[in-house]
Amino acid sequence: MKGEIKLVIIIVAILLLIAFFATSGPSRIKIKQKGSDTMLELVQIWAEEYVKINDNATISVSGGGSGTGIAQLINGQIDIADASRPIKSHESIQAKSQGVITVEFRTCLDGIAIITNKNIDISEISFSQLRGIYNGTILNWDGIGGPSLKITVYGRQSNSGTYVFLQEYVLDNNDYRTDMQPLNGNAQIVDAVIGDNEGIGYVGVAYAENRADELNILKVKEEDHTQAFLPTIENIASGDYPISRYLYIYIKGNPTGEIARYIQWILDKDGGQKVAEELGFIPLPQNIIDEELEKII
Repeated sequence: MKGEIKLVIIIVAILLLIAFFATSGPSRIKIKQKGSDTMLELVQIWAEEYVKINDNATISVSGGGSGTGIAQLINGQIDIADASRPIKSHESIQAKSQGVITVEFRTCLDGIAIITNKNIDISEISFSQLRGIYNGTILNWDGIGGPSLKITVYGRQSNSGTYVFLQEYVLDNNDYRTDMQPLNGNAQIVDAVIGDNEGIGYVGVAYAENRADELNILKVKEEDHTQAFLPTIENIASGDYPISRYLYIYIKGNPTGEIARYIQWILDKDGGQKVAEELGFIPLPQNIIDEELEKII
């Protein structure tokens, strides 16, 4: 009997020691990151790869759109906002009114691919044609040399950075057509266009390339008389493909501690930049990396 009691005491003591060391070790730093759906897969893999080599950090990642991410950063709900467009002036004003100074980091380059259903037998499109389709002045594919079919238009929701970028850069800040079907993410647009014989949409290049066998990815030209280019890595990096942009992250103030180390890893050619390239994005040139690193204390 005494032996059994002694054994129980030893077991309890061991369990208490395990619990003590488990709770007294270094606490894991939690980073919350949210925003651009275009960047979602990229940021998820960044987070997964970073915590593999920095086990004192945990990073939770979610989408919802660039505008949502920036709003939650300003309101103190997250640590990092992902954005596929620059912060807007009214967002900066709102941040300052709440005592928040946002710091911007360019993370990589991305192109926006214009995709159609394989049923649409055209190979290229100009800005003026794309503008006409998305503002509602071109309603049938035969208006740009395609089949005699009405055009079904897919796009992003209004809090999306891609929605804003295309509206400003291609539509000249005009409104989208009222019957455009807004969807929550790139994957949904890809699926919709594949399933619609009359469909057209715009998505991040990486999402289009992943389903290239099922889609028609158009060459794009800025002017009707100029050469059209496919959204390849080479054409985006050279500036030949006309619908391209930086992808950003925003934080409050200059980064320190674990967030600074995470951003340094994102900007590292053998770290986050390599991951971006593997997913079909374009790594930053060294001069841009150097400029971004200067913001890190």
